[in-house]
Amino acid sequence: MQSDELCDELDGLLASADETAPALDELHGYMSAALCGPNALSFSECVCALLLPDAAGEEDSECELPSRLVELLRALYEDTKRSIEDGSFAPVVSCEQGGDEEGDSADARQWCCGFLMCVEGSRERWHLENSRVLELLTPIVLLAEEREFERAAAQLQGIDAGGFRQQLLEELPGSVCAFRKLFRKKPQARRAVRTAARTAQKRRPGRGVVKKM
Repeated sequence: MQSDELCDELDGLLASADETAPALDELHGYMSAALCGPNALSFSECVCALLLPDAAGEEDSECELPSRLVELLRALYEDTKRSIEDGSFAPVVSCEQGGDEEGDSADARQWCCGFLMCVEGSRERWHLENSRVLELLTPIVLLAEEREFERAAAQLQGIDAGGFRQQLLEELPGSVCAFRKLFRKKPQARRAVRTAARTAQKRRPGRGVVKKM
């Protein structure tokens, strides 16, 4: 999905759909959080939250949108889901054209704002008191909030603001994939230990284990 041509087409369709519709990078940030967070949202739930808030909970509500827009949104959703699962995730961010020597620079602020908007919608499920969750959210928060970024950058030595911003950008894919692993992790080892303990308690010394034939 994430070819430049398709992304440009989707961005244009979003801009023409509604004045209140999010930009593509903000939408992808929200969608990324919805898929890597504690309770993955369905495609319809993502679309309703971002483009059809009045139709939340209604089945097939995305049918109210132009068919080509729905097609591209679904392709983006499936591509994002797959890339998070296989570790190839990359955020869709804006690019600002620089001079001949500077080249293009990525701006992830809107993507990060979209991600945090999804987090804010279900704060209690994201366990924001957890130190690992806060650690993974740090680059997202710093790139979304300019004041927070400037405060953090001022405390650094040996790296300028541009280098620090690039470093945070490079951490975004890892944070998203790590969130998925964190929230999908199952305490299998503990369950196995408890099961073994219960089995041992049921056995009596001097008697074999009886099996039903």
